[in-house]
Amino acid sequence: MLLKDGIDKGRQYEWLISKIFHNERYSINTKVIPDTNLDSKFTDGTRQIDILVENDKFKTMIECKNHSRPIDLKAVESFLSMFKDTSADFGILVSASGFTKSAIQRVKEFPKQITLEHIDWESAYRSAINEHTYGHFPEICTQCLSEYEYGKEVPGLLCWESGFGLEVNGKISLFSISSCLKCNLQTVYCDSCGWETIAVHEESCCDLRNEFVSCYKANK
Repeated sequence: MLLKDGIDKGRQYEWLISKIFHNERYSINTKVIPDTNLDSKFTDGTRQIDILVENDKFKTMIECKNHSRPIDLKAVESFLSMFKDTSADFGILVSASGFTKSAIQRVKEFPKQITLEHIDWESAYRSAINEHTYGHFPEICTQCLSEYEYGKEVPGLLCWESGFGLEVNGKISLFSISSCLKCNLQTVYCDSCGWETIAVHEESCCDLRNEFVSCYKANK
């Protein structure tokens, strides 16, 4: 199903789930990375996954399924096959429509590694999208905010990473940065001047903004 902005609804569901897991699990030591790859154990290539949660102790791969019917045994078998082919320690399969009894029964073989989560579209939308800001961090990308129908389309969601410091002329300046799940542009919050601006597309808040972005990209 395509929404009016031409983006598949399944893709937008991935953004909602990415935002939920980012809000729940991101920290200085734990990264939540949407739409990425893990090396394959059995081939020379990689496996694309919807979301990766990782730190220095474990990796969790997350797959999102926005189907009209409950996820069946065949789909779970495919997920388990991909899980076994990667270096992930844990796997979470998220479904907007729940799971069949046989699918639930199948994962009981992996009680500590595999989790099935039922998060319907409406619940995911309410959890991920809040048009109010928390403190000084906006939740929605201003570049992607226009012309979307609340409750049906998903605007650009911002996943903030905080606690960065950059030394310039012997002084440490702090900043936070977010990548929009929809347009991939970075929004920067500069502690030095208290502004947030979209990198490249807006006038720099101060001389440090572009240095922050360069530092962030160099360490990705």
